[in-house]
This record gives sequence, structure tokens and C-alpha cells, in this order.
Amino acid sequence: MTERRNEERHVVSEMYRKYFTFKARAGSKEFVPMKLLDFSGHGIRMKSQQGVSVNSSIECLIAAPKSFSKEILFVGRVKYCIQDEAEGDYLIGAEVVETDDPTGFELFSKVHHFIKERIGEIF
Repeated sequence: MTERRNEERHVVSEMYRKYFTFKARAGSKEFVPMKLLDFSGHGIRMKSQQGVSVNSSIECLIAAPKSFSKEILFVGRVKYCIQDEAEGDYLIGAEVVETDDPTGFELFSKVHHFIKERIGEIF
């Protein structure tokens, strides 16, 4: 697969995923916890136990409760949803199309970077 992104993707590895909360919902369903794999200002990749339709909207809430407790709401347009045959989960990629707080979303990126750099020193 050819990389088409022109901005940095912030990887959220298993080691520090516990410092973030990430929930999403498609349609009118409740927000459910999902695994946040990586994100940028314009895209996000996540893992879910349920699949979603390509081109559908997905609402997401993201926070870093130990350092930045405000939840940032944003909406993504699903670009792909692929079932992981080994685990049975779905790998979902979405384009970020709207956020209720662009400044907060950018600040979350900076908090993520700080946690990644200081993981062993403060947590």
C-alpha cells in the first residue's frame, strides 16, 4: 500500500494506550471504547470489535485523563474497514472531517507527544 499522508501520524502503542481514552459511535449507537492505533490532524486509525460501513460517519471522543481530562469530540468519514482474520477485530481508517474544538484537538496531539517522551519519568 502506498503512503499518501503528508503529515505526521502519531502512533499510540500498547505501552502508553492506557493513558488515553478513546470511544466512538457510528449512527445512533452508544459510544463504545475502541483501541486508538494512530492519529493526525486529518486522519485516525482504530480497532473495533464491530465493523462500520465505508463512507459512513463516525463520532469519536478522545482524552488523556491523567494530563488533559477534557474529551475532544470529532467526526470522521470512514475510508476503510478491514476485518483482521487473526483476531476477528476490524481495522478502521477515517478522515477527520469536523471537530468541535480544533485547538483542543491540536493540544491533544501535544499531550500525546509529551506522554510518549516522558512515559518512564512521570507515569
